[in-house]
Amino acid sequence: MSSLKKNIVWLASYPKSGNTWVRIFLANYLNKTEQAVDVNNITVSTISSARRDFDTFSGVLSSDLTADEIDLFRPDIYKNISNNEENIVFIKTHDANHKNINNIPLFPEEVTLAVVHIVRNPLSVVPSYANHFSLSIDETIKALNNKENKLSYSVKKLTKQIRQQLFSWSEHYKTWSQTKAPYLLIRYEDLKANPYETFKRLILFIYKEVDEEKLKKAIAFSDFKQLKSQEKKSSFKEKPIKAKSFFRKGTVNAWKEELTEKQVQQIIKDHKKVMRDLNYL
Repeated sequence: MSSLKKNIVWLASYPKSGNTWVRIFLANYLNKTEQAVDVNNITVSTISSARRDFDTFSGVLSSDLTADEIDLFRPDIYKNISNNEENIVFIKTHDANHKNINNIPLFPEEVTLAVVHIVRNPLSVVPSYANHFSLSIDETIKALNNKENKLSYSVKKLTKQIRQQLFSWSEHYKTWSQTKAPYLLIRYEDLKANPYETFKRLILFIYKEVDEEKLKKAIAFSDFKQLKSQEKKSSFKEKPIKAKSFFRKGTVNAWKEELTEKQVQQIIKDHKKVMRDLNYL
């Protein structure tokens, strides 16, 4: 492998925290046409758990490996992806920032340009996560507090994506917030309250300069109503089969109507320290 490039920007988040919204914004900002990007054709980014990318860049079939064996290959997969791109590579990930069984970080610092860490109040994550994965609210609360929580893992069938180890909501936040790479924290609530300033901060963090007209256009094209409209017309390939829609409500305080007081208190009890650090309490 030739000399490594620092050209990967990790778009890291716990599921249902706004990662897809950020990816669609970036796609629209970098798009050279005057039309909104098709949400089913977001070519400026990939997903760290894409099974097809693994099979392409590893030279072996992921279906022949255990989840732990797959994780042994993953650091080199991302180095290969980096090596094959001249420009910045945006990679979405829901994994916690952890190491494989050989104690090697899954996300190599050698190819990391920066980390954009998208977080959302767990009180809002819970109902959205429950809807997305067809779970009850109480099951989801337990999942967010489970240090062994994972996605796309089954011993009975081959899943569309490779295993993603999430850890608990609080532990997931801690693993990414402690990165040594250049780091930008973006709260979902700030994206909703002030999209212009928050997305501008994102572009400046990555590119050091911003095109104001492109910024305004990208925000308009990434508006939640626009995304809901696109999904209604042509569906969205990232929507789970059982979910009614991928883009659900996109609000900040819907949890007040969807959670009982007991459920609210349980979530706060489970994640009080991190919620306080993020000004959610």
